[in-house]
Amino acid sequence: MPISAFENYRGFAVDKLFNWREEAGLTSKLLACLLFAVLMALAAQVRLYLPFTPVPFTGQVLVVLLVSFVLGRFGTLSVGMYLGLGASFGWFSGQIGLAALSGITAGYLLGFVIAAAMIGEMTHRARNWNLSKIVLAMSVGAAIILVSGSIWLSVLLHLDLAQALLLGALPFLAVDAIKVLAAASTAYMITPHQIRS
Repeated sequence: MPISAFENYRGFAVDKLFNWREEAGLTSKLLACLLFAVLMALAAQVRLYLPFTPVPFTGQVLVVLLVSFVLGRFGTLSVGMYLGLGASFGWFSGQIGLAALSGITAGYLLGFVIAAAMIGEMTHRARNWNLSKIVLAMSVGAAIILVSGSIWLSVLLHLDLAQALLLGALPFLAVDAIKVLAAASTAYMITPHQIRS
């Protein structure tokens, strides 16, 4: 396929994907939310535990940031589905029900919802996106997740906020920066050229 034809096809596909939020029916949106919820669940299974923090490194943040940009306001629903299904099937830590949503990572799970709502709302309101704006929005989202998780750690483990941030945020800054760049780059690639500023 010639490069020009490929670029035309890519542009058409990107336009359809980005306009999907306004054009798709409710059933399609709900199925997309469920698909991304399953992707979040799969990303949650990639866990790396380190001795200096009780919180594992996982892949959900990357998916949460991306789904929020792609689905807009429906990204929050997708995260909600992920939490509901996770509590039902125990894919967080093997626990089922409210116990699954009140463990060591509960603050991060709440942060997923807040970050998804913030980024999703921004994608609906702002129509001009460049890579810097996307990185900024996703950086704020990642910060919300880390701060929310740290606040919960301070409550659960009876720590002051500084200690909780050392355990729940500092170890993840570099890895989350990479996730932000990866999610933002992917989001930028699927943003139509005509709405890039």
